[in-house]
Amino acid sequence: MVVRQFGAWDESAQDGWFEKGLTEAEFSVIEEEGEPIGTIALKHAPDCLHLVELQLLPEYQGRGLGSALLRSQIELAQRLQKRIALRVLLQNRAKSLYARHGFLLTGQDDTHCLMEWRPRETSA
Repeated sequence: MVVRQFGAWDESAQDGWFEKGLTEAEFSVIEEEGEPIGTIALKHAPDCLHLVELQLLPEYQGRGLGSALLRSQIELAQRLQKRIALRVLLQNRAKSLYARHGFLLTGQDDTHCLMEWRPRETSA
């Protein structure tokens, strides 16, 4: 399964990617009734917000929680007038979640789709 998702596994490259993501993003634990059920991570950059992680335990998926979390990030980005960029695995069914919320495909590599949401222009 790992090879299907990522291609050949490079342990040091994966360690570096995870370490960089963990140190540069704001992580929040998602809880329901005091129990951890997932995580969300956002990295603020000058030109955009990077949605680094959005994960829910399988038993909490399909209940609208991911949509609610995503809407809150979209509202933040709209207020800041910044786009949201993300990478999602080619095989990840979350691509349809992002597409339903206005994210467009902007690129693709061997393992990931690159997607982006852009704010509506507001009149000042």
